[in-house]
Amino acid sequence: MKSRILTALLVFGIAASAAFGQAKFEIEGGETFNWGKSKPPADGQLSASVKMYNKGDRELKITQIKPGCGCTKTDPDKYDVVPGDMSTMDVKLNISPSQSGPITKSITIRWGDKEGLAAAEAARANGTEVPAGLDTTEHVTFLFLKADIQRAIMIEPSIYFSFQGLSVGEESQSKLTLTNNTEEEIVFSDWDADGGLVLNQTGKVKVAPGQTLDLVATLVPALKGQYSGKASFKTSHEDHPTFDVRAYGFVKDNASPVYQKPAE
Repeated sequence: MKSRILTALLVFGIAASAAFGQAKFEIEGGETFNWGKSKPPADGQLSASVKMYNKGDRELKITQIKPGCGCTKTDPDKYDVVPGDMSTMDVKLNISPSQSGPITKSITIRWGDKEGLAAAEAARANGTEVPAGLDTTEHVTFLFLKADIQRAIMIEPSIYFSFQGLSVGEESQSKLTLTNNTEEEIVFSDWDADGGLVLNQTGKVKVAPGQTLDLVATLVPALKGQYSGKASFKTSHEDHPTFDVRAYGFVKDNASPVYQKPAE
């Protein structure tokens, strides 16, 4: 008897669902937008327009679009999408000055059957009965944004000199590695620095394709507190005619009894 009842309920649920139909959310081109290999954008962002379709036979409602860290979006032109129609939104993938290689970020999109979501909200607020077979689920779709950033010159491990454990009067060094990611020779020149920085490179330095160059900054701080300085150089590559590399650190007093502070 129980099995008959369960079977009847199942058949009724399927029939009710078929009678109601469903909203169906799809993103044009699939759930990944890939810019592929790209040069670093001048404004720091890769942009695209994404089309979101309702491929079902009931009205669809977009309830939330939440970008993850590293990407942004504009509000879509439609939150309510009738069957066969689409909603469009602009998305941007943020590219920092130090990023290179493959990058993946995501945007969370929540949506559902417009009538079903409204019925579920009414049931929560007023105890109103939800029609059987009506889809009340808030669905979640992830849109992945991908790009492979190709920089002619890559600086590692960061884009600035980071000095650790600085002390007044004591020598300290910080090293960066410059990589030629192109298929042509790059010439580095016109090395300059301020804030007491001394660079290991002078004159013109040629770096072959795929090869690296170590840039070492030496510092002997004279005053305690926050330190900042800057190094600069030029290159023969059109994408990077000049580079400014900042330097940061915190300087402590030297605890040695034999150290003499410079005369003021």
